[in-house]
Amino acid sequence: MAQPPAQQERKLAGSGGRFLAVGAPLVVIGVILALVLDHNSVGIGVAIAVLGAIPCVVGLTLMLSAGVNRHARKDRPFA
Repeated sequence: MAQPPAQQERKLAGSGGRFLAVGAPLVVIGVILALVLDHNSVGIGVAIAVLGAIPCVVGLTLMLSAGVNRHARKDRPFA
């Protein structure tokens, strides 16, 4: 059964927030490790930061698509 557009927007934005909540701490921890570790071990921090950036990008994309959907429902021109 199809959901109303407002409920779909809330679900998208909520999921995006959860993805950001998961990814942001990993990015912060990875950047801190990359700054603290010596030159040979910087890759560990960078790898953790990249693994945290993936859910952050997914979360931002979900929240952006929810915002575009909300704006499109108002029947106003985009430009």
